[in-house]
Amino acid sequence: MAPNYDSTVETEAYVSEIGSRTANTISYVLLGKFASLIFAGIAFIVVARVLGPSTYGIYTLALAVSGFFGSVGNLGVSTALNKFIPEYILRKDKKSLEAILANGYFITITFGVVLAVITVAFGPAIANYVFHNPSYTYFIDIAALSIISSMLFGASYSVLLGFNNGSRVAAINIVQAIIQSGVGITLVLLGLGAAAPIFGIVIGQMSGFFYSLYLIYGKNRIRMLVSPSVKEIRRIFKFSLPIAGSNLLQSISSNLSFIVLGAFAATIIIGNVGIATKFNSLIDVVSGSISVSLLALFSTTIAGSKMKDKMGKLYSYTLYYTFILLSPMLLFIAILAKPFSYVAFSSIYQSAPLFISVMCIGTLIGIAGTYASTLLTSANMVKYILKYNAIIAVVQLAALPFIIPIFKGIGLIVLVYVITPILTDALFIWKSSRLYSLKFDFNKLYRISAANAVPMLLLVPLVVLWGGNYIPLLITGFVEVVIVYPITLARFRGIDKKDVARIRSMSHGIPVVGYVMGALLKYATIFF
Repeated sequence: MAPNYDSTVETEAYVSEIGSRTANTISYVLLGKFASLIFAGIAFIVVARVLGPSTYGIYTLALAVSGFFGSVGNLGVSTALNKFIPEYILRKDKKSLEAILANGYFITITFGVVLAVITVAFGPAIANYVFHNPSYTYFIDIAALSIISSMLFGASYSVLLGFNNGSRVAAINIVQAIIQSGVGITLVLLGLGAAAPIFGIVIGQMSGFFYSLYLIYGKNRIRMLVSPSVKEIRRIFKFSLPIAGSNLLQSISSNLSFIVLGAFAATIIIGNVGIATKFNSLIDVVSGSISVSLLALFSTTIAGSKMKDKMGKLYSYTLYYTFILLSPMLLFIAILAKPFSYVAFSSIYQSAPLFISVMCIGTLIGIAGTYASTLLTSANMVKYILKYNAIIAVVQLAALPFIIPIFKGIGLIVLVYVITPILTDALFIWKSSRLYSLKFDFNKLYRISAANAVPMLLLVPLVVLWGGNYIPLLITGFVEVVIVYPITLARFRGIDKKDVARIRSMSHGIPVVGYVMGALLKYATIFF
């Protein structure tokens, strides 16, 4: 149902209404991601321990190569689907909905197959100059299949988000994670080495894709057999090509940094970096899910022209509540990265804790810029996104020959996960502020930071108390943060009664998340 766009609707009422629906979708998405995270986390730990840093480095490099070529096929189709589907649903335009689905999948399949073939063709040369071993061509050939599977799964994920159906997004995430984890663990224990987790990725994503087709077409009674249309493809490309250029620049610079690292560093170093980047993708379960879900929210809001003036406040609320949720989690992991990494992956990954700590801080820094980029995308400001990402990519590419050969692993981490988020914040927030008068409540952000400082400082005596007993340290540290953070958040007034009421209205009735949020909010209000 479309939100009420009558001019008499107040900002607070609108934010509560639209926020409640979006929170419901995001919550289901997060529940599915957390459920899948259990399976993915188990597989991650088993694979990392069995393979060891050197072989895990081969796996990381193979995926970087497929990611490099696959970035060319990231034509922004998934973003277009996520943006236009809720608008067509809002207008009840079933014909346009069927057309964009059919043509979106046609584009995705066509470019996926072409890029997989190109990757295989360049495989021998890459294996020789980057892997320094021609026999590793085999791993590149397998990784090429992941280009097709990831593009199809990503498109279906965006479609279901566009339908604002969080429970179905959760379902395909869980199916994909269970199959990917089961296949990956089974094959690695059978001795397939670096190929095992790659096979797991391909089979898991394709399983999730086929299940999503049933949920999209079977459940919604939409025609699947719609002929591709040149007119519709041009319409998609008109929106998506600037996004494609933006994604291409981001992905090329990111994956190229791994390929350059492969030329200058041993696979054991790449294995440590791979562990950290894989862990960062697990952190993205929360921040990435919220960001992708916000595209449908912002697009629907902008579609109602009378609500455009609410965008600044809606963005500010979203950033504020995300910061409340994510900051203690990221800081906790950053401080206790060594015990966490050693318990999960063993001490053979000696550099991974430092890399993980830096990534957590970088993720926290980049949240505001990421949301601002999503806001610009929803407003069709895709040319600006291309322009700013081009600037960021140029900086990354210019820095690669100097930072990575000298600093190797930590140089890559700082470049991709600290410098890039800072540039993203500076460029995208500046442009969004000019369009929608974004108002940051820096006073509250400072108060949230102060509220985090106390429980994080209390981790220091726990480290001294437990020493090398990492499991008790992680458990007691987690309990301490859960108990202390709501207290300091209330006492430092990082959250007030008005915020509590708004969050309660948005999260009320949402399975699991609503109950957890309700309990934490009730606990925090004791200390106002």
